[in-house]
Amino acid sequence: MSQRFARVYGSPGEAPRVLGLLRAFWPLLVVCFVTGYLVREILPFPRMSMSQVGLLFVLVGVLTSFLLVWGERRLGNFLKGAKGEEWVAHELSFLSSEYAVFNGLRLRGGEENFDHIIVGPAGVFVVETKNWKGSVEFRGGKLFAGGKEPSRPPLKQVKAATAELVAYLDQKGCATLPAHPVLCFLGTRLPEDLMNVNGVVVCSGTRLVEVLQENFDEPVASPLREQVVSELRKIIE
Repeated sequence: MSQRFARVYGSPGEAPRVLGLLRAFWPLLVVCFVTGYLVREILPFPRMSMSQVGLLFVLVGVLTSFLLVWGERRLGNFLKGAKGEEWVAHELSFLSSEYAVFNGLRLRGGEENFDHIIVGPAGVFVVETKNWKGSVEFRGGKLFAGGKEPSRPPLKQVKAATAELVAYLDQKGCATLPAHPVLCFLGTRLPEDLMNVNGVVVCSGTRLVEVLQENFDEPVASPLREQVVSELRKIIE
């Protein structure tokens, strides 16, 4: 029986979940170290008075409570990003059989975590998903959220990821495949649902499939697409 929908590989949202846990709660390791030091000071021959140790234990308790609250909030942001990637992956799975979707991919020896890579008739798309509240605006080819430029600008992020993928495919003999960087926003107010900002396609989640189905130029030959799919599958498998 012929396949109706896209071939899907990888697990969406895995990277932000793992990184979220590490980045949110690593300070607790310091707390554990300090607690171990205090226990060592008490037993068997204390070098600090009991009042001093008690005071330090109270401070450690307060610090632990603060870090738990701070870590939970930070982890929530990562989990929200993971849910956004899962939503996009679900939508991408209903593309036609001409497409192959790779979720949560990281190239061997690479620096970027790819939310989604889609190989289709128009080439390869690198999709960076942002599940942000509020609104964003663009000035001078830059993105601003809440009037400020993010510490890690998403436009630069998706461009860097696309460049890394192009270089990787070039090494594998797939240099002629067109590559398109896409920045997809969920739950975010955009100036327009679909626009081109400094060479990056910016769209809302509701317009993403439309972007992927756009006929930019002549369709890429099926053998070349399958070569790219084969190279990316090797990373997953």
